[in-house]
Amino acid sequence: MTIAVIVAVLVLGLVLVFVEVAIIPGFGVAGALGLLALAAGAIAAWTELGPLWGGVTGGVSVVAAGAMLYWLPKSRLGRKMVLEHSQAEAVSQKDRSELVGRRGITVTPLRPIGRVRFGSDEVDVMTEGEYVDSNQEVEVMSVEGTRVVVRTSDVR
Repeated sequence: MTIAVIVAVLVLGLVLVFVEVAIIPGFGVAGALGLLALAAGAIAAWTELGPLWGGVTGGVSVVAAGAMLYWLPKSRLGRKMVLEHSQAEAVSQKDRSELVGRRGITVTPLRPIGRVRFGSDEVDVMTEGEYVDSNQEVEVMSVEGTRVVVRTSDVR
């Protein structure tokens, strides 16, 4: 194996790792193949060029991949791909304890989560597991933080 082939395998490995990090979410085939190509390039350098160049090649591969993983989130491309604000900040933390005992009409089917209208307000609710069709009367049984638990109302 020539030096050009070893370099090509190493570059291919770095490109595959970059594709995995920058384009394809999660850790999958491209990332695994990239790591295998980097390892194969280092092993090929070790066997063809000796232990010194094999070690240097392995070290440079690890440093280059690490630098890419460090640099990518800070780059312009990386900043476009990273979520800056947590969705947890957008969740309403409104106290809904006043709803306990109130009755409302389901706007959507509850399977087991859906929406219920209480007067002019619509609230996300959940049942204790049962499914409820839309346009059914339900009663709020409990409120635990932002979780509003309902069940079908008894006919009176």
